[in-house]
Amino acid sequence: MTLDNDQSHVLSVTGRIHQAMVTSLNEDNESVTVEWIENGDTKGKEIDLESIFALNPDVAPEEEIAPGPETPPPPTPTSVKVNKIPKVSPFFGVFLVSTRARPAQPQQPEPAPPPPVQQPAQPAQTAQQLANEASMHQLTRKEFGQLSRRKSNCVKEVEKLQEKRERRRIQQQELREKKAQEVDTTIPNYEILYMIRDFRASLDYRPLSTADLIEEHRICVCVRKRPLNKKELTIRDLDVITIPSKDVVMVHEPKQKVDLTRYLENQTFRFDYAFDDSTTNEMVYRFTARPLVETIFERGMATCFAYGQTGSGKTHTMGGDFSGKNQDCSKGIYALAARDVFVMLKKPCYKKLDLQVYATFFEIYSGKASAGGWLWSVYLKMWGCVVQVLYVFDLLNGKAKLRVLEDGKQQVQVVGLHERDVKCTEEVLKLIEVGNSCRYLQQHPRVALSNDINIDL
Repeated sequence: MTLDNDQSHVLSVTGRIHQAMVTSLNEDNESVTVEWIENGDTKGKEIDLESIFALNPDVAPEEEIAPGPETPPPPTPTSVKVNKIPKVSPFFGVFLVSTRARPAQPQQPEPAPPPPVQQPAQPAQTAQQLANEASMHQLTRKEFGQLSRRKSNCVKEVEKLQEKRERRRIQQQELREKKAQEVDTTIPNYEILYMIRDFRASLDYRPLSTADLIEEHRICVCVRKRPLNKKELTIRDLDVITIPSKDVVMVHEPKQKVDLTRYLENQTFRFDYAFDDSTTNEMVYRFTARPLVETIFERGMATCFAYGQTGSGKTHTMGGDFSGKNQDCSKGIYALAARDVFVMLKKPCYKKLDLQVYATFFEIYSGKASAGGWLWSVYLKMWGCVVQVLYVFDLLNGKAKLRVLEDGKQQVQVVGLHERDVKCTEEVLKLIEVGNSCRYLQQHPRVALSNDINIDL
């Protein structure tokens, strides 16, 4: 096999030797580009010339080792010697030209060059120069093959990745050793704390972002993680909630084996949306209440409410951010929903309908029920269950005590509930402030709030 057909033996990545077609010569990095067909696919590779010569010795440039100083030069004409010994520079030009289509006929001498080229007066000096050049050429090839062997770009990239991987492993090992030395045994349950940290380090985090699409749900159930409060930070409590993705919540529960060995049990729960402790109210509103605003303008019924134990962040999410005892109502879901309602009313398709917006703000309280049972008591009434609601206070009418009854259409109504006509978002925020001020006068740990923004279509 020769380079007459532009073919060469190539050692593949898997260690298999096969034939390949030489497509180009890269003189800058002393390599060639080859292609071959494998399983119906055309594949390519860049390989250095030394590897080509090692796998294809029959296509390597021919060399003649010059005789030693003690051996006299043979009587062969000088012109023949000049053609058989390749020049050192450029080496790869010799490889491409001299061996590409040269027949293997060592017995036939090549024709002598024209007479002006010959220098018969100095035959010994010319032979000695050629011998020196041949020795230098042999030494250059030996050093090139052993010390400066070229590698393909693919091999170089693989080696770089391997080096980065090794450095990363060393850094991770150093970090683990450093953490082991920095273990603070004064932290309660420090063993569980480091178990949680190690588990989180192995997760692939893909939290919810504004680039995610809003999915349509008839009923959308979401969960929001709140950060540790001041009291929990003071007692150095553990954060046992992790939200690795947009719909997964993981709870880390400490366990203990029979031999008193402590371990961590990680339970996974799935919701429509899961918001971590760094999520803003705007992000929560975008994926939860905003689709409901569009629903009510399509003559649908929409309800959005927050539930959870005391201190779980319901008022923060629905009402807005707190700065001490002052609340910024403009950053809650109430204000964001009201803003979008009035934006929708200004659209031409709804403006001509002359719709009116009314707001109510009331408080449901039962001395015998828990925090999660006050709103459900009204819903159970709708289903025909016998539930007694002790108090309903109208926060927009001086906390007037009202009754909850069922009308002729079997709909639950708060009798005497005061409605306010609102024209803009600012008026809604003022009503929220008025209602909150009434609630704060006699706040009780078992108080739940419920407010509605109704559109009379």
